[in-house]
Amino acid sequence: MVSLVLALLHDGLSRDSVTRLLILAYFLLSLWWFYKKGQFIEVKNPKRTFILWCTINAMVVEIFHMISRPLHESLLITFTTSFLQALKNTSIDLILTFPAYLLIFWVIWHLIKRYHFSPFSFFFLMGLGQALGDGNGFFLVNPGALIFIPYVMLNYWTMNFVPYLVVKNNIRSAFSKDSKFLKVILPIVLLPVIYLVSGAIIFTVGAALGWIPK
Repeated sequence: MVSLVLALLHDGLSRDSVTRLLILAYFLLSLWWFYKKGQFIEVKNPKRTFILWCTINAMVVEIFHMISRPLHESLLITFTTSFLQALKNTSIDLILTFPAYLLIFWVIWHLIKRYHFSPFSFFFLMGLGQALGDGNGFFLVNPGALIFIPYVMLNYWTMNFVPYLVVKNNIRSAFSKDSKFLKVILPIVLLPVIYLVSGAIIFTVGAALGWIPK
């Protein structure tokens, strides 16, 4: 929240700020729904529920980003973009990112299946791992920018946190005793690697299909 406020003070009501406010509103609405109804739901297929729900949330976040930071700058939607062009740009963005998100949340599912994560540890570690992956090395080159990483993590809290809260009581961990070291390290190492590889594939395929410039 502090990072969002600082960013708003710095950028004003920019397109990026509008995107962040939309994502924050969606996240808060999801949390409100969980505490009103979601926590009482009994999930019969937690794996499918978690992966698909997270992926749908990711698609919503991608749509919010179309006005500020879409997958590629050529897909940006502005006031001068026609409706049909906006629909085309959004479709390209979603088609290219959908398989990557399925893979990412499949990996996260196996992490939470293998290790026990408290709500806070999931919130922090998975959000951090995905944010570092999204940064594509930016935070390594600019470590001072880590103060703003919650600004990026909000994307991923919005995608995965409420689905995790809904299914967590239906998850049977593979082992009763975890490796605390691996539980911490794997999300912040494995997820960035998956983002890096997925990003390379997405841009290669998108360029090959003529959907985004090379």
